[in-house]
Amino acid sequence: MTHDELTVEPAGSSDIDSCDCCGNASRTVWGFIRRREEPVAAYYVGWVVGHPDHGARFDLILGQWGDGTSSQDRFAVSLLFRQTGDGAGFMIVDAGSTTAGTSDLVASAFSRDQVVGTPFAQLSFDIVDAIWLQDSRIDEVRNFA
Repeated sequence: MTHDELTVEPAGSSDIDSCDCCGNASRTVWGFIRRREEPVAAYYVGWVVGHPDHGARFDLILGQWGDGTSSQDRFAVSLLFRQTGDGAGFMIVDAGSTTAGTSDLVASAFSRDQVVGTPFAQLSFDIVDAIWLQDSRIDEVRNFA
């Protein structure tokens, strides 16, 4: 599966007046990913407004969706988008304490080691690419790069 086979379906957003770490406003947007009309994932993207030094978190809920499925059929994966001296990029991180990882929609939150080097890594990057290219609500994050 590649990002061009995926369709992003924006769903909602939330602004918080005070970020826990710095006190600045933060924003989270979320939605769904489909491949040929079939649900593939849900996603959350969160960042501190106006502060590219904080980066952005891309939390994914992957697994089986649809009739007859439950949280036992899904898991969370998380990636950080950061600006470094070498440019901007994504890194898979532990999903345990993330929005997706603590959601009632998943049975487990994958650690970095459970994702890196597996097919889940490529799937995660394909989904993040689709979000990056299709969800205009993250324009500020794209401008961080």
